[in-house]
Amino acid sequence: MQDNHSTLLETFVRGKIDRRGLLEALGIAATAGLTASVASGAAAFSAGAAQLAAAGGAGFKAVAYNHINYQVSDYAKVRDFYVNLFGMKCAWDDGKQCSVEFGDPPNAIYIRPLTKPLDRPAGAGPNANWTEQMGQGNVDHLAFSIENFQLDSVGAELTRRGLEPKADGPFAWGIKDPSGLTVQICATRGVFPGQALPSAKESDGTKNLDAIPKPDGKGYKANAVSHLVLMVPDVDKCRDFYTDLLQMRVIYYKPGDVFGVDTAGGPVCFLKFGENALYLRKSQHPEHKPYIAHFAPAVENYDQAAVKAELIRRGYKPTPDSKYGWSIHDPEGMRVEVAGKGLPEHVAGDCNGGNAQCPGGPDK
Repeated sequence: MQDNHSTLLETFVRGKIDRRGLLEALGIAATAGLTASVASGAAAFSAGAAQLAAAGGAGFKAVAYNHINYQVSDYAKVRDFYVNLFGMKCAWDDGKQCSVEFGDPPNAIYIRPLTKPLDRPAGAGPNANWTEQMGQGNVDHLAFSIENFQLDSVGAELTRRGLEPKADGPFAWGIKDPSGLTVQICATRGVFPGQALPSAKESDGTKNLDAIPKPDGKGYKANAVSHLVLMVPDVDKCRDFYTDLLQMRVIYYKPGDVFGVDTAGGPVCFLKFGENALYLRKSQHPEHKPYIAHFAPAVENYDQAAVKAELIRRGYKPTPDSKYGWSIHDPEGMRVEVAGKGLPEHVAGDCNGGNAQCPGGPDK
């Protein structure tokens, strides 16, 4: 694959095929962003070689959630919630779906129409609270931004690892993690919703942004994803996958065989990358399928009492997640937290992996 891609890129640079021809040959959609990916042949090839040489086959360095792909029944209502409460910027919106961004490098939530039936099997026990965790929304895949992305070299390394990557536009590759969840490896910028479709145009989502509601100035300013909880059938396999491929750091690990999101047992693993964190916990799905239980944007200038008071003023009923976070539900019913910097480290270091174990109680 690497040889084929290099030949195609070289042919493009020499003018023997046009931009669309190159992308069709690569199996991806033509977009205006191609220039940023392959603009100067020699530079692109040398950068790709440098990336692999630096990594030594040891993977890539994740720096952000390129996007959390969130399917909902009313995208505009959910969009306005995240824009107003978290001060997120609507960076792309075509009237059917959108991308709201926050932080630097940017994290994003893609808010899109619900296209798949919800998988909410009946269950019993304290942790079978599907509606309480996820409401009626569905996060069906995650995407991670990496440093020094080059389409050709990233695809070659993923192929070398046997991950069978599929091109998803000029700035992303799609693979599966050990749980079967779709994961994309992306450039920090250049990706937008639906980019891989042949008809995709970035301008479709940028030309009408002036008409999109802006933050009202009364909310918070999100700058990272404090944590996202991914429920998987095998925590250890996923831990090894994300640490090896994306150089995430383990900041907490507890073995065990206990189901649940906030249960005191294990297995539990907290992974850190950049200013963001990924929590791995054991799936409670009867068929052991993976799913995202909740996520928590981190906000600037977090003050526990002030955040609680503001959420109550807005009509929410916040519940604590240690002294650094308050949980509410978004318009789709998904559990979402307003979190302060340091929440993962506090829960890992002081609370034994769950807010119920925090000294003094779940709000301490």
